[in-house]
Amino acid sequence: MKKVLFAIDDTPECERAAQFLVDFFTTDYAFTLIHIKADFVLYGDAVLASYDEGQDSEEQRAKETMGKFESLFASKNHKPTMLLKEGEPVQQVLEEVKDYDLLVIGRSTDSFFNKIFSSNQDDFITKAPIPVLLVK
Repeated sequence: MKKVLFAIDDTPECERAAQFLVDFFTTDYAFTLIHIKADFVLYGDAVLASYDEGQDSEEQRAKETMGKFESLFASKNHKPTMLLKEGEPVQQVLEEVKDYDLLVIGRSTDSFFNKIFSSNQDDFITKAPIPVLLVK
């Protein structure tokens, strides 16, 4: 059975990629959905806010994102493994990818920021030691 690692986030591009995957790939593929929770950092006046509340909020958003994608895959009889990590997205995904046959990512929008600076998708494509499927 081929193992596919799908890096998910809460963007329309990632949702389109997920829909493509569940429609295109048969249940002969083992999917792992990985979501990278952002490091929670407080700045300036925000330091006065409760760190625990902010951390809980980030955790809740991550679980909601993962639940949404898990439900989509389950609706097409896929039973994905769910993986939640915290930290820098490229680094965390690349640490996991060595155990898989294919990395799937949703295409980032062509924003001005991404044209000036490199996007995560460029790092995944150039640094991953396995094939990368970029779904637009």
